[in-house]
Amino acid sequence: MESLADISGGGLYNLSSPTNHHKSVKYTKLLSHNEDGEDDELFEERLEQVALIDDSSGDDLYGSANAEGGEVFTVEDAVEAIGFGFFQIRLYIICGLFTAADALEMMLLAVLSPALRCEWQLDHFHVAFLTTVVFIGMCIMAPFWGFLGDKYGRQTTLYMVTMWIGYFGFLTTFSPSFIWVLILRGLVGAGLAGSPQSFALLAEFLPSKSRAKMLQIGGVAWAMGTVFEISIASIVIPALGWRWLLALSALPSFLICILLKLLPESARYLVAAGEKEKALCILQKAAKLNKSKLPSGRLTVSHVGTRGNFFDLMSPEYRRTTLQMWLMWFVTAFSYYGMVLASAEILQVHNTKGETKDAENCKCNLLKSDDYITMLLSTFGEFIALPLNLSLIDRIGRRYTGAVNSFGMALFFILLQINMPKSLLTVIMFMVRGFSQGLFNFVYIYTAEVYPTTIRTLGIGTASAWARVGAMLTPFIAQVLLDKSLSSAVWVYGSLGTLAALCAVLLPIETKGRVLPQSI
Repeated sequence: MESLADISGGGLYNLSSPTNHHKSVKYTKLLSHNEDGEDDELFEERLEQVALIDDSSGDDLYGSANAEGGEVFTVEDAVEAIGFGFFQIRLYIICGLFTAADALEMMLLAVLSPALRCEWQLDHFHVAFLTTVVFIGMCIMAPFWGFLGDKYGRQTTLYMVTMWIGYFGFLTTFSPSFIWVLILRGLVGAGLAGSPQSFALLAEFLPSKSRAKMLQIGGVAWAMGTVFEISIASIVIPALGWRWLLALSALPSFLICILLKLLPESARYLVAAGEKEKALCILQKAAKLNKSKLPSGRLTVSHVGTRGNFFDLMSPEYRRTTLQMWLMWFVTAFSYYGMVLASAEILQVHNTKGETKDAENCKCNLLKSDDYITMLLSTFGEFIALPLNLSLIDRIGRRYTGAVNSFGMALFFILLQINMPKSLLTVIMFMVRGFSQGLFNFVYIYTAEVYPTTIRTLGIGTASAWARVGAMLTPFIAQVLLDKSLSSAVWVYGSLGTLAALCAVLLPIETKGRVLPQSI
């Protein structure tokens, strides 16, 4: 019997294709011939090593697994078979710490503003611009980080983002003037724009049955970060000053960068990038950690289009979803950060009641110890979103869960205009923070689930850019307009929250129980 090497001459045997695609035969040489008494069974066994490769796609059209019965599995099948276990828990901890580190930098804006206003005698407009410049950086860089995540991988992008945030966050400590604070905080914001990468990576390794619940629980990491920031601010600012708070808030980013070595690259991204061997290796390690098995057969690739193509967001299948989600992200960030910033302003208004005009004009109303406690208690409101959304999101679906959070947030925002004791004010702020955090969880989960792998982080990134537009504008409502009229400010938030509730109900795609798509 002739060997395949004798037939083709060794190496690759080229075939012409009626579709003009270059094709070749990949084979393994036979080491023995039929003259030694080799039977037909050996011949059939060795033919299983032949694979027809379409060089235009790099995918096997016929491989050993097909010869053994045609069994193949996709990365979606693998993630479902691996299930939920220690691999996802480890991933959740690392991504959660990354989220908490970002929360430190964001909550810093609320506790930093009174200290800077006192040191440089700033008016409300300048304080508002401190927040706005952070979100300008986020708005500009969010699509860029999303493109990098889809083009070069989630893990690589996270390394860049983490070092960026830590470096410029720490550098702000040495700012000689308010202008330098604005410049450096704007650069920190540019880095924070890449934070959705960790959320997308976590979502891509979660099976559909536990995805929504685990991503909801992921919101706890953000809440813990804000609680930690308020706690250390209440100690550090009175004792050491705001510069030490900036330095301590930047350190966790450098620590997270070390932990990123334990973070795997997204198997879905690797498959979309044509690196099936690396994807299979990661999936095998995940299965081993979870004490489960991959499906039988070989890993195959579903149709994959161009990665990171902005125009795919506006394809007929996703155009309406994209536009509605941009509005949802805008309202979510506008309202959430509005409440974060307004909490300090409302407390300062409460503290200055009955004081003289000169006391108001001194622009040096630092937060008191009981103000930090009130902010801390209102921040715990973010935890109430967890049991509510866990009970609703897989029962009534993603869209109606988003509507419940939007309307609840709008209602309690409007109630803030009522004159009330500080204890009741704390409860109302508590509820606003809870529903606004629940709304943030919704937009992150829905956006990660609705878009395919080829444009997932780009979709989150561009939507996040619209969120930053909302966050850029909200200081002028929460800090400038609120100073003139509390009622006018809260009605702006209440009206937009009601609009967002309607928008959530009218979303065209329900992602409950839906497998994450790989491509359009």
